[in-house]
Amino acid sequence: MFKKILASLGKGAATVDLQCDNHNYQAGESIQGQLVIQGGEVEQKINQVTVRLMMNVVLKQGSVTKEVAHIPLINRDCIQPKERKVIPFHYVLPTNIPISRGTVSYYLDTHLDIEGGVDRKDVDRLVIQSQESITSIFNAMAQLGFRETSDSGKLDQYGQEFAFFPTQQFMGQVNEVEMRFANEESGIRVWMEVDCKSGYKEIEAKREFHLNQKVLEQEDDLHKLLAKYISEAIEQPYAFTQPFSYSTTHPHGRSSQMGNTIPGMVGGLAVGILGTMLFTEMMEGFDIEEIFEEATEDLDGGFDSFFDNGDGEF
Repeated sequence: MFKKILASLGKGAATVDLQCDNHNYQAGESIQGQLVIQGGEVEQKINQVTVRLMMNVVLKQGSVTKEVAHIPLINRDCIQPKERKVIPFHYVLPTNIPISRGTVSYYLDTHLDIEGGVDRKDVDRLVIQSQESITSIFNAMAQLGFRETSDSGKLDQYGQEFAFFPTQQFMGQVNEVEMRFANEESGIRVWMEVDCKSGYKEIEAKREFHLNQKVLEQEDDLHKLLAKYISEAIEQPYAFTQPFSYSTTHPHGRSSQMGNTIPGMVGGLAVGILGTMLFTEMMEGFDIEEIFEEATEDLDGGFDSFFDNGDGEF
């Protein structure tokens, strides 16, 4: 009886431990492991055991933590004294999940719900890396002398944006290169914005293109192709000023502030999870009355959407 009282208070109670084969996974990869429940000093009834994939994001208004996935493993069971239960665990990460960066981090939260007792928890940090095809693009940018900025990987109303600054051949010509990626059946779609230096001002050249799997697997070809796109943007920045295909343009030239989620867009999963927060963050600095007036004019004159099919396909 005394042991049951202690167990209900957490002393000598059952424990839970999620043991993953690895703590670094690529987007789209399956997390593999096992859940170990170790019985305590007395028999205890288990209401449920769940694992939650949690995402922590640093926004301008502060840090927020949201649930990405809820994975139930046990529903109504019993654990005997000193018994050891081992349950296989696996979860496939979405391909459009944001990649771990300074402003985005993850952990697995395992919860053992004990009937009439103190619940047990286990927390495991997780790093989600880019898929190999996108990693090859990061590597090619590094070969060109670009390094990621401290805030690279930030989330907005479209997905996740990665920013790079030059350290070698493009210094003095480029302030920054910003990129977004989307998984497509035959490769990766890339949206690249090159912030070109032009005297005392900056011109934003926008390039959109598809990289097929063959190019992504050839390091030299990929390196040369990205260098070509950046060089063309520097030489003729005004030739690449059309809005990206994921944004909507109004008659007055202002991009839609709500955003359109492109299927397969890296980080696009966060738009559904953090939608309102991302919209609030994005709205900072905008004139609300002006946006409302333009929206009213659009209702009177109809809506126009512009979709750019990009520079080409390789």
